Amino acid sequence: MTAMAMARPAQGRSLRNAVELVTALTSRDLRLRYQGSVLGWAWSLARPLALGAVLAFALGRVLGTGITAEFLLAGLFPWFWFQGAVQGAAGSFIGNGGLLKKVRFPRAVLPLSTVLGATLQFALSLPVLIGFVIAAGNGPTAAWLGLPLIFALQLGLVTGIGLFVASVTVYFRDLEHITEVLLTLLFYATPIIYSADLVPEGYRWLTYANPLAPIMEGWRGILLDGAMPAADHLAASAGLTALALAAGWGAFRRLEDGFADAI
Repeated sequence: MTAMAMARPAQGRSLRNAVELVTALTSRDLRLRYQGSVLGWAWSLARPLALGAVLAFALGRVLGTGITAEFLLAGLFPWFWFQGAVQGAAGSFIGNGGLLKKVRFPRAVLPLSTVLGATLQFALSLPVLIGFVIAAGNGPTAAWLGLPLIFALQLGLVTGIGLFVASVTVYFRDLEHITEVLLTLLFYATPIIYSADLVPEGYRWLTYANPLAPIMEGWRGILLDGAMPAADHLAASAGLTALALAAGWGAFRRLEDGFADAI
């Protein structure tokens, strides 16, 4: 038996163990998050629904912009997935310092389990969002078949950014706080509470330099307008997502050997 043939089962076991560890950590985090809570997972719906209701009243009724609740929710639900995944991943290595020093395991599973936990919460809340969209008179169309593509693009983006932020935060602790500030700015720089069409033409390129903007427009376009995003917007989003994944994995691989000493 060649060395290559012997290595394949070992690699398969290593991958299987990593997947099992990610699953176990994700399950643990979700249980701890809602332990002792009466409403449990339903709390993950509270923030987007409450913010959507307040903004729909303030922007739609008080200011008379005509913005609707379903318009806002189609952006807020994916946004809270993005925000929760990135914020949670930022402190995933630092928060598990004792584990990193005592046990040898694939370290990438720590931020990945955080991202997976936020993704599962979003997936569970997606039927609620779709229910609001349908109740508002926006029935399913053929464009809804594109939802898995938008989902995959956002998952790749949050994974790449989460890995990058988690890895660099080990050596530069202020990045965790900087990330919170940047996420607040990003919320307003992304077409979530407004449409990208309202951005002046001369500044619209800045909107699409934001990797999250085409994805948010994609969710809203598919769910509310029954239309797939423009091909060039999808291509730009895919390219930026690939760049985020490459940067995140590259930073992690370059820095991981010093994690235990730096924490």
